[in-house]
Amino acid sequence: MRTILAVCAAVVLFASPLFAESPPDSTDPAGKPSVSSEPADKGGDATGEEQPQPSNPPPVTDSIVLANGKVRIGAVFFADFGVYTQTGFGPQFTTQTNFPGPGNNDFTSFDVHRAYINLFYNVSDHLTFRVTPNVYREIITGTADKAGAVGAIPASADGNLGFRLKYAYMEWAKLWDSSNHFKTTFENTNVRFGQQMNPFVDWQEALWDYRFLSLIGWNYLSLSSAQVGASLNGPISGNDGKMYLDYQIGFFNDASFHAFEFSEQKQFMVRASVYPMGAKARFQGLGVTGFYDHGYQNNAEDVGAAVVQRFSGLVHFTTPSNNGMVAAEYQWGKDAFGTGNMFSGDGPQDLFGIGTTIYATQTKLWQAILAGTATRQQGWNFFGRYQFPNRVSVFFMNNLFKPNTNIPDNPLNFNHLVTGVAYRVSPRWRFAVSYQQAEYTHDQFTYPAATLATFSPSLATANPNGIPSAVPPSIHVAFFNLEFTF
Repeated sequence: MRTILAVCAAVVLFASPLFAESPPDSTDPAGKPSVSSEPADKGGDATGEEQPQPSNPPPVTDSIVLANGKVRIGAVFFADFGVYTQTGFGPQFTTQTNFPGPGNNDFTSFDVHRAYINLFYNVSDHLTFRVTPNVYREIITGTADKAGAVGAIPASADGNLGFRLKYAYMEWAKLWDSSNHFKTTFENTNVRFGQQMNPFVDWQEALWDYRFLSLIGWNYLSLSSAQVGASLNGPISGNDGKMYLDYQIGFFNDASFHAFEFSEQKQFMVRASVYPMGAKARFQGLGVTGFYDHGYQNNAEDVGAAVVQRFSGLVHFTTPSNNGMVAAEYQWGKDAFGTGNMFSGDGPQDLFGIGTTIYATQTKLWQAILAGTATRQQGWNFFGRYQFPNRVSVFFMNNLFKPNTNIPDNPLNFNHLVTGVAYRVSPRWRFAVSYQQAEYTHDQFTYPAATLATFSPSLATANPNGIPSAVPPSIHVAFFNLEFTF
């Protein structure tokens, strides 16, 4: 009860006029329109050209502009307070937010899960450099260090807020600016090289517009939001000035931005969004989007690496004023989801080799379900949002996901549900109250030995009576979420 009252008090406080801010000035000191502090993340191009935004965002932001507009500095901050009414095993809801396992219901936690500084340097109208450091919570296996002949310093890395690089790339924009024939059609075509947003995750986050409270789609399931590589992207417009195709295509490391690259192969990604009726603004109207990812496990050549594939197909509709959006997504994957993704938020100690618990036998079952190079994933994701004129908005997402469709009666099938209400206090910041869950959809049961023998004969032999309590415990949590952009 005290926790609920505290959350309600915080909502009332943040919504009061005392904390409200007037919109920032829409021009910089030189009299030019100001630009988004995070154009690539929020829908603009990295040259700073303002792009239409979803869900009633601020028309402009007030990033610091220096050197006659050549240097821009901005920041992004996400934080939350969570009340885990039911703890269990499953993926993280947001980046670097973990929770205790079963038996810790009503656990609460304050978390900061994103703190960006965005630095842009516009060398010219065509060339831009971006550097974005990121604060994140470290989760590593640390060891103590010797300090003298008999003394030692205990390990202290776990839980620290570390500093790592999220984005660092060069962008060459407006490639066809000097061509009278192609300038209108390919006006904002650009090439990026370096550590950058991949073709799909950043785009889908902007479509949904609620990344500050939850991961979405393949990003929640296994795909990193940033890759190191090269890409070509931009809209294709008609003579009527409407956009009919928006695309991004690129080659990247198989490793994510925070891992070493060991693979000699590279990952290919492509996204294409078609607007059959034409769109005067990004996402406007009816759109059909396809995404394909073909990569390899990040292994050295002498170890061998299996192919990893992901696909998403979406149909989405955004109202002309961008205040409402609804989308349906189909997901398919090949070896694109493992135990590290399944239990990134919390998993049994048995899985990580640091203890033996009552979940020891179940852990072996879950490992067998997601093992090998023959797993196939399938999912259906439905999400949407609506912004009312009074700055209040509602949102929802429900992602039904099957981690391996080759396994009959898979106890790991689950749905990721997100729903709630948000309020934009000012163009700079907003907050939300959300309910989220990772709910396993199969009723609790004993996994039969006969079925187990079809994919793990040795485990079936060791458990002739089957494996009881095959379904992991679910996770339910209520969040108070905060977003600040500058």
